Amino acid sequence: MASNELFRKTLIQVRELLKHNKISPEDLLTVCQHRMRETSALNYFTNAVEKHDPLINSKIDLPLKGIPFSVKDNFYTEDMPTTCASLMLENHIPEFNATVVEKLHAYGGSMMGKDNMDEFAMGSGGCESQFGPVRNPWNYSELEVEGNDDFYVAGGSSGGSAAAVAAGATFFSIGSDTGGSVRVPAAFCGVVGLKPTYGALSRHGLVPLCNSLDVPGIFTRSVADSAFVFNILKGRDINDPTTIKQQIPNSRVKPEEDVKGMVIGIPKEHYIDGTHPDIRAAWDKAIKQFDDAGATVIEVSLPNQEYVQPCYRILCCSDVAINLAKFDEFEYGRRARHGEFKEELNYLSRDYGFSEKVKRRIAAGNFFLLEENKEKFINKALSLRRMIRGDYAKAFGAKDSSVSPFASTSGPLPCDLLLTPTTSVTSPLHSSFTAMADLDGAEEQDPHDLAGVPEVDYHVTGINIAGIPAISVPVGLSTNQHGHEMPIGLHLVAWEQQENKLFRAAKFLEQESNFHHWVENH
Repeated sequence: MASNELFRKTLIQVRELLKHNKISPEDLLTVCQHRMRETSALNYFTNAVEKHDPLINSKIDLPLKGIPFSVKDNFYTEDMPTTCASLMLENHIPEFNATVVEKLHAYGGSMMGKDNMDEFAMGSGGCESQFGPVRNPWNYSELEVEGNDDFYVAGGSSGGSAAAVAAGATFFSIGSDTGGSVRVPAAFCGVVGLKPTYGALSRHGLVPLCNSLDVPGIFTRSVADSAFVFNILKGRDINDPTTIKQQIPNSRVKPEEDVKGMVIGIPKEHYIDGTHPDIRAAWDKAIKQFDDAGATVIEVSLPNQEYVQPCYRILCCSDVAINLAKFDEFEYGRRARHGEFKEELNYLSRDYGFSEKVKRRIAAGNFFLLEENKEKFINKALSLRRMIRGDYAKAFGAKDSSVSPFASTSGPLPCDLLLTPTTSVTSPLHSSFTAMADLDGAEEQDPHDLAGVPEVDYHVTGINIAGIPAISVPVGLSTNQHGHEMPIGLHLVAWEQQENKLFRAAKFLEQESNFHHWVENH
């Protein structure tokens, strides 16, 4: 089989080819290495693996035997740098693998590299890495031909993970999602991005951004691939007490999925100004497809949606201040070359090792954590978090012990799923995103970035606050003002531990849109 056909296949498809001896694991490795060389300008890896697992040549039959994957550079990898795309950790080599990495190796996967990312997972564009920005594979060659050195952003913070899958360098990748950091890059790069239920996948060995919001996520080229990898990675981990204790059932995806009888909720708060007309049209089209297929489509309300971003910023920045306090150059982190006293050495090391954005988040977190501010900020954010989760519980008709008192559902029926856009815009050019996110404006005390990028973050962040699963599915293309076609992602949300419903509806969207044919032509 020609290499230009093989790298476009899905994980499930190459497993079948391997099973029937039509290709070998070495073929897959060679193809992906070739793609890495061809697309190196996209800058999706911080480090590439040179020596591959000996299991690739073994006779042991393993579910992922020889299948190339990559992991975001905030997951621990034994004997390989884990930098979080920061100068602070540029020489940090862990002594053990993260649980998700250990599982992927144990099941025979072949790691190709560590994925580039926004520094310490703080960003929406994949542009704030000490290794340079990640470039979206879509239309990159066209811009080069036009003589334009601009590029479309891959999304963040897991931009490298999405770009590696979209470019054909790996068949799946693992990212982390704290407020949309898997689903946004998936939408921008035209791949499937899963954010599982909090606790379904182990966080052991994931460098934390916000402990109560962080979730390992999965990038693939198809919904069936996503379910397959999820089944491998899910489950309790004795090294992570936040993992779900009860057994999580396997998720199965049929070749053709039926959504008859499902109740699909459309949150009215997600009809917002600034949504691109093509994205709105894709959303409306999907609503009609569900309705035509026998699903019941209803309007629901998430009345506390407007408080999601302030709640997220307070909780996240507070955790950032706590989690990054250990990088004091004595226990962790790069040490400054100058400084006579411990305090001076600590200041100079952190000033050099962290970007301005990271330092602003730390400063904001320390402000929120001041004793006199806890009632005003932290306690109110925690109260808002319960209210936001309560909105989702009502929409799904779920009784939730963290929501008191429990109210009736916000629609005539409890929903199986919610459907929204993933983002309000398609991937912008880097020059536009820099202005949108004010990446160049930042003075040291400028709090602008604490507000996020609403066009990118609005639809996705509440899911992390509620701790429930969601998936972004590519459904079509939008032609932008530059004449370039860019992917559109739609966002499905389920109640906790309802990934099976999520995959079922996501597969339906996938089969209705037939998006993979477009991918093969770009």
